[in-house]
Amino acid sequence: MAGEAIRIIGIDPGLRRTGWGIIDSDGVRLAYVACGSVCSDDGEALGVRLRQLFDGLQEVLARLSPVEAAIEQTFVNRDASATLKLGQARGIAMLVPSLLGVTIAEYAPNAIKKTVVGAGHGDKGQIRAMVARLLPRAAPDSADAADALAIAITHAHCRSWRRLEAAVALAARSAS
Repeated sequence: MAGEAIRIIGIDPGLRRTGWGIIDSDGVRLAYVACGSVCSDDGEALGVRLRQLFDGLQEVLARLSPVEAAIEQTFVNRDASATLKLGQARGIAMLVPSLLGVTIAEYAPNAIKKTVVGAGHGDKGQIRAMVARLLPRAAPDSADAADALAIAITHAHCRSWRRLEAAVALAARSAS
């Protein structure tokens, strides 16, 4: 089921720090490309901080040219103000790839943990350990970058399953 490699960016949105991780996947193998974080200045106004995230993500996508993006879905927490700010950062994280014509998939936090760790409630340390195991060359500088790589890995695995399901459906139609 191996095919031509596709470049995927995983994005873990946050207002203070948005993690990003890029992998190549051929449907069977995963290859680490790069990862990091785009940071905003806590001392600036919200609009300036959002622009900093926009500019940083735009630079990453322009430099590394992913063709698909995956982003973590937002969960609502008790602090409505923090949830709103996270939603605004998430909007920026979705806007940048969209402006470049990059397809975006969204995954729930528990689905990402289940895919990478094997359990829907894995902690940051477990995610980082499994990312290191799956992508031995990766050296994320933060938990946000490790989470972003986990999001990209989840997308790569989901793509493979969708391709397999499509191939099985096509074979079933051909056999009928």
